[in-house]
Amino acid sequence: MLAGALLLGALSTLAFYRSGRAATYRPGEEHAEITRQLDLVIPSDAPRLRLTDVTDAAGLAGFRAFDGARSSQLPEDMGPGAAWRDFDGDGDDDLFLVSAGGPLAAAEAALAPSELYENRGDGTFARVPGFPETRVRGMGAAWGDHDGDGDPDLVVTGFDTLRLFRNLGGRFERDPAFPERPGFWAGASWCDYDHDGDLDLHVCGYVRYVAPRGAVRTGMQYGQAVPYTLNPASFEPERNLLFRNRGDGTLDEVARELGVDNPQGRSLSALWHDFDDDGWPDLYVANDISDNVLYHNRGGAFADVSHAAWVADYRGAMGLAAGDWNRDDDDDIHVTHWIAQENALYDNLWSDLERRGASAGERSLRFMDVADQRGVGQIALPVVGWGTEFFDLDRDGWLDLAVANGSTLETDGTPKELRPQASFLFWNRRGEAFHDLAPLDPALRIPRVSRGLALADYDADGDLDLLFVDRDRGVRLLRNDTLGGNWIELRLRRRLRAGGRPAGTIETAQVSLALPDAVLRRSPDSVSYLSQSSPTVHFGLGSATSADAIEVRWPGGGRDTWRDVTANAIWEVTEGEPTPRPAGGGREILADFWRTQRAAMDAMKKSRDPHAAIELFRHALALDPGHEDSLYYLANCLADVGDVEAGLTTLDELTRRNPMSHRAFLRWGTLRAVTARSAADLDTAVRALERAAEINPEETGALQALGEVALLRGQPDLARQRFEWIGRTNAQPARALFLLGYLAWRDGDAARATSFLERSRAARGKDWKPQGASAEGETKSRMHEERTPLGWACDAWDGSLDPASAYRALEERLAESRPS
Repeated sequence: MLAGALLLGALSTLAFYRSGRAATYRPGEEHAEITRQLDLVIPSDAPRLRLTDVTDAAGLAGFRAFDGARSSQLPEDMGPGAAWRDFDGDGDDDLFLVSAGGPLAAAEAALAPSELYENRGDGTFARVPGFPETRVRGMGAAWGDHDGDGDPDLVVTGFDTLRLFRNLGGRFERDPAFPERPGFWAGASWCDYDHDGDLDLHVCGYVRYVAPRGAVRTGMQYGQAVPYTLNPASFEPERNLLFRNRGDGTLDEVARELGVDNPQGRSLSALWHDFDDDGWPDLYVANDISDNVLYHNRGGAFADVSHAAWVADYRGAMGLAAGDWNRDDDDDIHVTHWIAQENALYDNLWSDLERRGASAGERSLRFMDVADQRGVGQIALPVVGWGTEFFDLDRDGWLDLAVANGSTLETDGTPKELRPQASFLFWNRRGEAFHDLAPLDPALRIPRVSRGLALADYDADGDLDLLFVDRDRGVRLLRNDTLGGNWIELRLRRRLRAGGRPAGTIETAQVSLALPDAVLRRSPDSVSYLSQSSPTVHFGLGSATSADAIEVRWPGGGRDTWRDVTANAIWEVTEGEPTPRPAGGGREILADFWRTQRAAMDAMKKSRDPHAAIELFRHALALDPGHEDSLYYLANCLADVGDVEAGLTTLDELTRRNPMSHRAFLRWGTLRAVTARSAADLDTAVRALERAAEINPEETGALQALGEVALLRGQPDLARQRFEWIGRTNAQPARALFLLGYLAWRDGDAARATSFLERSRAARGKDWKPQGASAEGETKSRMHEERTPLGWACDAWDGSLDPASAYRALEERLAESRPS
């Protein structure tokens, strides 16, 4: 029945696509469904998008993606892309920019060059003058350490261009053992597909383009005359290439031998990704005007499962991205398409089949296109989509989605240019739906003829920044200044090979990060469109201050796990090593910050010297003013020494920088409640605690504090309601049970009060020992240390099951605070 239901769903989806394909759509026309999508109200909890165009300030404004006048030929318009990678090993991501060069008739010397830029580590880039001059009609680029010397090498593709540059310790030279092949080469991607310890290379072949001779025929597309030289259907498809690494840095082409040459494909992008978690990277190929192909990797051999997996997408596909956007423990696929064809969001059903009890025979790769259901399908009808990436824009733990758009249709004027279009930036609202925030941001809403898209945290501030490659201009580097949650970044390293030879860099791996309420998945692989994002793995954590556990499944099947990894830091994790290491990349400021931060934490926790910790945290914040851990623990230390107002001001700064900081609102509310001197103080405490509960309704600390404040304000029914709510999500809420017992005793039900006391004592565990009672003066002198307003009463309880004895001090305290 399960297989039948899924098959019925697939046929319904296919029927929808077929019916939609027959309908006529003219670009720019009004359409009720598109209008409905665009008119959707942005949810009130959506982040305030802050993208700052730093292209000029970063030193990238001089790059040109095309020089000269178009001549309306396909190789002039399809690219280019970009690729991020730390090529010189200094700890930050550098950038290779591909140029489409110029008109097909232009001399090589007249083409705009592709260029390598070094990240200086201060927010700026410098062109690397020693990189071999590369004036080509470029398409894509991809980094990969194919010779295993520890330095990433670079492949560059284009029209009659396929070049491999070896990285010799930061100096580059053409690899003479890799001859240039004629052809129209598009997306490139590295992967150790056969698990033999070295990187192999897949290259997409597009079409066998032939320049026109004589008059150029035209055809009609959506009511517009289009030269045949811009229609890929006018040309025979080019085959795809797969180069198997011999292990000595040389490559053998084996695509046809392994059945992945896809000779009818007209391929533009191909993504290596393990979609069924069997440890072997599969290969998904995006084809223009022919079916996409999914090759299932079965131990180094491949099987075409495209139709069986329901991803044989027949539309004109360009860009690819993979990620677990709905957090159901498998990775999904986003595909960008040509105009009037919508984009696709293929939901992977792998884990869903397991949850439904599918047998081993039934459980195979299946996907379902849910683009329309989630808000990323119909909205894409008027545009042509290219580069695309999943990433956590606001660090809330949910993957958002960026899409670079730009038409292939020409303007009516002379010379004929391509029509610009605005790109998309979809915010993911907890897996329910995506909402395009791009129209709200001036850096994104201006239409461009975009192609490539690649992401990196180029400034190492904990969020991913966006680089767009615009065919009509150059590049746009948009620094992400959007406020959001905590984060962790991981740089993955392989152990040394036998004999001490460095292992190749990681191109595919599966990384899982465990939080109290979720498991997040990420992978370093990326193709976007002709592009490659940084391999540094980025996680948004929301309000979590650490990862409970991080597991990496390495190529070849090995696994490593690290526990209690601190947030808001970049960590280097190496296969087989027991602990992660801070990744400073040799930057003195970053290294100084982490030395100071660790010293401050030691002073606070080990030495219990809050005065020394305050000075150290302040020094750390001078190095990194926005570091959330430093702000949070500084606030706690200030409260510990009695400077409550300074602590609250510090927490205000934290909430300003991160309006989604659950811990900051919770600590502000409890600190204000504990030290309240008026009803107005309690009112402000309640507002902060309610905000904390709104940010993370599954964490019960805010509810506990709100219930205690209700008791202080003489609202027993409200207090009881909140304590009972805690019990619905927390099986052992010791403090809530203790205070529910007080409410029962106050109502005259001593037996029920005793029952609550018994449950509270049991919830504390068999090793619990009472702290002992505090004198009234001691209680008042240390109230700023308490995490909740009535925490002292719960902690001072001696374990007695006599309600009168257990609640005597609490009753006296509340009697003083009750309204007369």
